[in-house]
Amino acid sequence: MGERFDVIVVGGGITGLGIARDLSMRGLNLLLLERNDVASGATGRSHGLLHSGARYVVKDPESAVECARENLILRGIAGHVIEETGGLFIRTRSDPVDYVDKFEVSCRRTGVKCERLTKGEIIELEPNLRKDNLETGYFVNDAAVDPFKLTLLNMFDAINNGASILTYHEVVDFIVKKNQVIGVKVLDKIRRASKVFHADIIVNASGAWSGLLGKRLGLEIPTKPNKGSLIVFSRRIFNMVINRLRPPSDGDIFVPSYSTTILGTTSIEVSNPDDFIATDEELLTLYREGSELYRDIMDTRPIRFFAGPRPLIGGWRREAKRTFTIIDHEREDDLIGLITIGGGKLTTYRLMAEKLSDIVAEKLGVSKNCRTHKEPLPGYYDVITLSKFLKKRDVPKSLLLRSIRRWGDLSVSHKLYQGSIICFCEQVTSEEIAYSISKAGAKTIGDVMGRTRASMGPCHGQNCVFKIAGILLDTYSDYENIVEEDLISHLRRRWRNTVTIAFENLAAQNLLLVSIFNMLGNLDHVARFLDKENKESTSDGSEEN
Repeated sequence: MGERFDVIVVGGGITGLGIARDLSMRGLNLLLLERNDVASGATGRSHGLLHSGARYVVKDPESAVECARENLILRGIAGHVIEETGGLFIRTRSDPVDYVDKFEVSCRRTGVKCERLTKGEIIELEPNLRKDNLETGYFVNDAAVDPFKLTLLNMFDAINNGASILTYHEVVDFIVKKNQVIGVKVLDKIRRASKVFHADIIVNASGAWSGLLGKRLGLEIPTKPNKGSLIVFSRRIFNMVINRLRPPSDGDIFVPSYSTTILGTTSIEVSNPDDFIATDEELLTLYREGSELYRDIMDTRPIRFFAGPRPLIGGWRREAKRTFTIIDHEREDDLIGLITIGGGKLTTYRLMAEKLSDIVAEKLGVSKNCRTHKEPLPGYYDVITLSKFLKKRDVPKSLLLRSIRRWGDLSVSHKLYQGSIICFCEQVTSEEIAYSISKAGAKTIGDVMGRTRASMGPCHGQNCVFKIAGILLDTYSDYENIVEEDLISHLRRRWRNTVTIAFENLAAQNLLLVSIFNMLGNLDHVARFLDKENKESTSDGSEEN
């Protein structure tokens, strides 16, 4: 028969987890299913920008208004995973002059905060900007947000309110009775087992994969798979978010992220949302456009590149609006029990979840209203609380600050800063890694990386990957079945994230990393495996990054 729930949410990105949090807070019995790890699709492959709305004021004012409002709400409920960087929109000599007035007028019309600055004020704020190419600019309310942690904290709160979250559970089919979807058939990818679950309502929150999921029911959901590629640099080039003051284009934003800087993005139409390979042309475009704002970009060490899908519905590439769409298939297709949500931004996930949850609540006769805009996410702290943490703890402040930046006051209550340091690049301790496995659902090295940033640093995990695998073996009982596969898979992803941009020292370091895997892990076939896989990815471009 299979276990029964009020609602099943398909998709473990920020939108799906936001819905899980909202509906579970309203008292519904909810199950969320994700085919890989949470935040493994568009969410975890974003540049982590908390939008002020300024990027969309001219061409997409509806999205601009949504972003501006949700920006303030998220600062109130998730300030512990947001860095208050502020943002600048910079016009270079090659950017259109007429866009400046359009931008300022549109900001006023949509209520998006912007303040015009002199060239001298801009240089004082960001001295690394190219002075010879700088014309004018505006301050905006952009910020940097950790998309992995924002997703995890929504998951924690959903679980605290009774939701069930199953990762590595892929929906392979729907169960339909007459014109009603009543359940799903699922593959447990870790245990290689089939399962069945039933629900009154199933929510398709699979983003760029919504169209593929809909096809299993004969539905045409107008998703438009679109890939964006980004480059991560090894240091903070800028302390603020830096945008080009022009219509949305390739390579028009730098986002500070912890101790690194992310340059993005491109916009490429793809037939398969699992196409995570950045092309040489995209990377060259990013370098060329980035040099318009930062002269020394070719002398700044890249760590890796990555690519991710955009969950667009309707329109192509940058012409598609960034607001969201909810499709009630009972009304549109006479198919009861299925609702699809798509589009939107990381910044507007909470609003998307609220609007969809309102529809679900009405269908199920639930009278409780949304509270997600009022109640802080787990780990929330204020400045006064942080100062108390730092005074009382007899540990290096840099270690504690990094841990708190990742987990908020969960770091203190669970003493995640204790234990030996496993990842020296990101200052991640053994306690934090064990917590990410036992309490935050990490099942692979990549899952631990997303939760703690371990192995994300400049060494690419050459000093910590085997230690992480060892903690997984000690903490997660099923890991012994996949340990070798996971080590190879993790190395493959790191290799593909660097091989195209492996200039000079980075190339030598990549070869050292492979040697460490071969010798310490006794995996002598890894180098041959990588060579084979790299040739395959170069030829068809369809392998996962």
